[in-house]
This record gives sequence, structure tokens and C-alpha cells, in this order.
Amino acid sequence: MRMIRVFGFVLLVALWGSVASGPAAAQAGLKEASTFVQSLGSRAIEIITDKALTPADREARFHAMFVDSFDVPTIGRFVLGRHWRTATDPQRAEFLKLFENMIVKIYTNRFSDYKGEQFAVSNSRNTGDSVMVTVNITRPSGGEPVRVDWRVVKVDGAYKVVDVVVEGVSMSLTQQQDFSAVIQRNGGQIEPLLAVMRERIEKAGQAASTHS
Repeated sequence: MRMIRVFGFVLLVALWGSVASGPAAAQAGLKEASTFVQSLGSRAIEIITDKALTPADREARFHAMFVDSFDVPTIGRFVLGRHWRTATDPQRAEFLKLFENMIVKIYTNRFSDYKGEQFAVSNSRNTGDSVMVTVNITRPSGGEPVRVDWRVVKVDGAYKVVDVVVEGVSMSLTQQQDFSAVIQRNGGQIEPLLAVMRERIEKAGQAASTHS
């Protein structure tokens, strides 16, 4: 899936990169959002550099951080799209849990992909009900930086990520299109998508066992 390849790179860099707040991030009402993004980096660095953690412990801590920092229910409902309305309550509940576990399993397997990319906040701006935190990702080997916009919203008084936009491409929308394609190929049914998600989680678990 294209979303997995692109978002995987962005998530690893964002969570592990060195974050520097730019001038715009210090503006009133926007600094808090920038600080939230910065804290993601600090927490993830602690996880990845703690040699005392077993692979299972590292995954558990990453899982907790992901759930704490991303609005998984909102993202999950969005990526299921119009099919959310036709899904049964048990299907919705299973989809959200599978979506959460799939993201965690796949990306904890990619911890070794980080090669020292750096992550610098360049701008933050209000967009109505959310704040867009713009960052530039640079590689040690050089080349043009990658622009990434993090859309964050206040949920029960705390910021959470609801979308990541890489060079103008929404990762939530891309994931929605991927899931919709699976459903459409299977006559509009939700169950085949759930089966695909279970399979991806199982494969990711097998890959983790091989690498541990």
C-alpha cells in the first residue's frame, strides 16, 4: 500500500527526529501545538534508545504513545468513509481495533528504517477547528527537504494528530482510498476488509518474530 510506504517514513522521522521550533510556532495560540509535536519526538527517542526494553515492551510503549497522540477513532471513522454508515456496531468496533493494531504492528517493524533524518518545525497556523504544524524533513545525504503538515486538534483539552499531509497528499485520504478499493472489489462488503486487516497484522507479527 502506498500509504504504508509513505506514512511509514514520515511517522518514523516525525517520532524520532530532532524537532526545532521556528519563529511562527512561537506565536500566541500556536506554540502549544508545536510543543505537542516536539514532545512526540522526545517520547519516541526515549523508547527507541532504551536498551533495557524487549521488542514486546518497545511495541507496547509505542502502542500507548500512538493511542495517546493520535485520535484513532476519528481517523478510523474517516478512513472507512461512507462504509462506516453501513457497518454494524460489532464491525465498527472490530475495524477500529484492527486499524489501531495494524498501524502499530507495521510501524514497530520499521524502527530500523530511521537513518538520521531531521525534523524541523517551520510554521504553525490556525485552520478553523484545527492547527496545521508544518515541518521540513531533511536527510543526512542531502537533497530537497520533504514538507509535511501535521493537522492537530484539541480532544478533551489535549492535542491529537488527525491527519498527516506529505507534499500535499493526505495520508488519511490515501488510506481511505485503499480501504474503499478493497471493499469495492468484494461487492461492497465490510467483512473482506476486516479479513485483509487481520492478515496484515498476522504478517507483521510474523515479521517481528523473525527479526527479534
